[in-house]
Amino acid sequence: MKFRRNAVAIAVRSAVALAIVPAIAGCTPADYRRSADLQIQKLLSDRKRQTLSYEPAATADDKPVSDAPGNPYSRIPVTPIVVSSGRAVEPTNIELPFEQLGPKQVLPPGVEPPPASDYRSSVRDRPIVEAPVLGPASPMSTTQRLDLFGILNFAVQNSRDYADQMEELYLSALDVTLQRHLLSPRPFVTQRFGYDGGQRDANFRSAMNATTNAGVRQRLPYGGEIVASGLVNFVDALNANTQSGENASLALTASVPLLRGAGFINLEGLVNSERSLVYAVRAFETYRRQFLVDVSTRYFDLITSRNAVLNRRTQLDQQIDLVERSRALFAAGKGSFLDVQRSINSQISGETQLIQSEEAYRGQLDNFKLFIGMDIFEELEIVPVELDVSIPETDPSDAVRLAHLYRLDVQTARDRIDDAKRTANNAKNGLLPGLDFDASSRVSSSDNRPASAINSETGRYSAGVTLDLPVDRVAERNSYRRALIRLQQAQRDFEQSRDAAAVSARNALRRIRSARDRVELQRRNLQIAQARLDLANSLLRQPLLNPLPGLSQSNRDVVEAQQQLLQAQDSLDQARATLQIQVLNYYRDTGTLRIDPESGALGRAMAARS
Repeated sequence: MKFRRNAVAIAVRSAVALAIVPAIAGCTPADYRRSADLQIQKLLSDRKRQTLSYEPAATADDKPVSDAPGNPYSRIPVTPIVVSSGRAVEPTNIELPFEQLGPKQVLPPGVEPPPASDYRSSVRDRPIVEAPVLGPASPMSTTQRLDLFGILNFAVQNSRDYADQMEELYLSALDVTLQRHLLSPRPFVTQRFGYDGGQRDANFRSAMNATTNAGVRQRLPYGGEIVASGLVNFVDALNANTQSGENASLALTASVPLLRGAGFINLEGLVNSERSLVYAVRAFETYRRQFLVDVSTRYFDLITSRNAVLNRRTQLDQQIDLVERSRALFAAGKGSFLDVQRSINSQISGETQLIQSEEAYRGQLDNFKLFIGMDIFEELEIVPVELDVSIPETDPSDAVRLAHLYRLDVQTARDRIDDAKRTANNAKNGLLPGLDFDASSRVSSSDNRPASAINSETGRYSAGVTLDLPVDRVAERNSYRRALIRLQQAQRDFEQSRDAAAVSARNALRRIRSARDRVELQRRNLQIAQARLDLANSLLRQPLLNPLPGLSQSNRDVVEAQQQLLQAQDSLDQARATLQIQVLNYYRDTGTLRIDPESGALGRAMAARS
């Protein structure tokens, strides 16, 4: 009867097992995905109706993902390196000239200027913010004179934001060192000192003991761990009821997954940290390129503001001379007092513009010092330099091709598709049954023998396999479905990054052409304004030399011509600065802005911190 009951129980358990195993075996990754979709759709349908009273579409379609070049398990994705094609920006070693606006001879030969009057400017003789220095600076001078390349080098050495970015890159490398260490042999040593006591049959027993456990553990690349350890225990009796002694043992244990948790999933920490470091390096290089453009933009803005101060100072000299000439014409009966008033108003306006431009320049200079990490109380003189800019001669399609090939953010977006694929594969591995193999062996010393006397006859061995059937995989199912959605998102992010890079490259090329055309137009405008001022001055001098009937003796044309010349000079300075900045923007937007020490003056100026 007992045998019959046991047979029935075994048959029932076998039938249940045979029914469960096919059901479990039929749960493929596609089945898990469909299960997650059905459950989520039902949940969303219920929540949407309760919250919104309607069901807006919210699906996660599995569209085919284009194969991005690369290996998802490659620790260092390939980064195309820009081939040097000449130095795009180099200094010309020519300082910008600052000359007087308009003709240098404002009075005809033989005519003496009128004596000084009360209309002299109150700001004319005030020191300018930065007077141009002729020759080298004095050895006793504490003022720093820096051109663009000197400023770039100073900013790299002293900018706080630049230092923060370098430290972030360093922090990104720390995780790589940890992951590499976890895959190398890792020794361990533990020491325990204790006191043991107890009572048995009214006899008090106590002893001091010391236990040392030392060994090495090694994680296997494709799953599992091996641990080799040795343990020594020393006992020192404190009374006659206990016995002193020592014993030792050596153990070797191993655990290896065969299905779930086996394979490349165990290298995820290392692969992810290595690739993240590559992304961090790319991000830092992108920051360096943007930092160079930002510093250069601020530098050229400072030069433009400095030129505006000098232009207004030169204009003020001409306005003062115009006041004196207008008074001389009025005294000679060749002009009206309205002309004198107009010239005085023009002079006052010029003084106001000069004061405003100087204050704007001082504030801009302080902000620039803060940006590059310089003490705002330190004296800084900006040395203007003209750059020999190599304007790219290419068409939009070539610019887009360069951006797609060399833009670092596009390369990172492409490599993140590999990361998403790898994450999906790892999540898919979590759906498998768990099948783990474990084994251990141990030998120890015999009783009443020294710890060093290890006896092989005391050896013990064991091995086994543990099967964990996937009867509960909801968390793993959700992780797998989430990974598939992240893969689709990574593909769309890559496409968006490529399109954005193409738009940036095309726009950068358009801005270069627009800036180049603007420079030519402003040069022509300056020539016309200069000729207009020359003609206006000649007409104003005419009554003093040989009065001609029908010619206007008003100074209105001179006042307007001076203002027009000032605007033309400012516009030309701004256009030239804009062209140089747009060229740098183009190289940045196409990913071809190389700033390593071998790429020319800009690269040497941006060399690593010493």
